[in-house]
Amino acid sequence: MNTIKALIIVMLSWVIASANMEVKMNIKALYKDKFETLSEKQQNYIYDNMNKIKEITEAVLKQETKNLQKEKFIDEKNVIEFILNSDGSIGEINYIARSSERKFDNLSKRIIETSLKNYPMPKEATPIRMIFVYSVGKKFSESRERADSRPYIQIIQRGTSRFEHSMKEQVREFETLKDGFVNVNVNPQSCAEVSLLTDNNQKVNGGLGQIFMHYSINTEVPKGKYKLLVQTKVTCNVNIQYP
Repeated sequence: MNTIKALIIVMLSWVIASANMEVKMNIKALYKDKFETLSEKQQNYIYDNMNKIKEITEAVLKQETKNLQKEKFIDEKNVIEFILNSDGSIGEINYIARSSERKFDNLSKRIIETSLKNYPMPKEATPIRMIFVYSVGKKFSESRERADSRPYIQIIQRGTSRFEHSMKEQVREFETLKDGFVNVNVNPQSCAEVSLLTDNNQKVNGGLGQIFMHYSINTEVPKGKYKLLVQTKVTCNVNIQYP
């Protein structure tokens, strides 16, 4: 009986460890040049209260996502902006980037509305941006290793290629003939996550587009061989341009 109990505890620990529900509030990544257009009071509020807002929001997130940890696999993100007013009210919640399923967008909205009453209030209306991450099960590196273990990897040419959802994960190779930018976009919006890898499977930073849900890439790379990992959510058209 003790052995069975120990085994159950280990299994529960593994399930909890495999779930990653968090809020990201990186000022440089989220606000970009817009931050410089904010007033001094707005900037100071964000600097002084970012960690507190994150802590409050994540506490609510953990309560709201308990049932999600029972799922076998979830890999969703969304990026949200709203105006926090000095009286504690907020304007319309806008999605800078949506998840592939509406229920996660609605969940993020509900978490913000529940957390709001505990946020420190700004002296003037201030835009707040945050990334919600919902992740259960396999990690990106595991997906990449499985995709890359396939014996045959096709070449992806410049332009638009269609990726059927039945394949789910696919890797394509390409080679840049000179230093320059790699640009990748998907259509319809959010139909697939795209990740840029080096020839030896190291992940390349895809710029702000990859932070926002991995739905686009715009990054400068040196001449060489690369791989594009495409993880479809539905059948998707992927456009890639490289030097």
